[in-house]
Amino acid sequence: MKQRQMDSVARSLCEYLCSRNNDIGGYWGIGILCLASKRQRTKKVSFKFRPGKLLKINGYEVSGSKVITEKLVKQSLDSIEGRLSFFEDGSYANGAEKYVCGIAIAVTQGGRTGLSMSHVECWPHDPSCESRSLRAVAG
Repeated sequence: MKQRQMDSVARSLCEYLCSRNNDIGGYWGIGILCLASKRQRTKKVSFKFRPGKLLKINGYEVSGSKVITEKLVKQSLDSIEGRLSFFEDGSYANGAEKYVCGIAIAVTQGGRTGLSMSHVECWPHDPSCESRSLRAVAG
């Protein structure tokens, strides 16, 4: 696989994790992981996963992740690693804590590495102000 293709795979994985379409237990995955990070008093969470396997981050399974990771099997990647970093960034107008989540993904194949980084504003999960995804309720 060419370098730009590897970078593109890494970028797609970053975008997937930023998306509100990925969830944990029916809630936005980044918010759940932000709350876990806050409770554990750690700002960084590292993870590894294999193509075709469920994606678990900090012990939480990302719903529907196997569909995404199965698409990576044909890429013959050697490894996929990532890191989430949470930084406090004040508060929202409604008083909710505001964080920025930095997402870094590295994919390797045959000694080459593809990298991507992105960020998204988030808040620690609060079930009293958030609704569950209909996908999770139905499934």
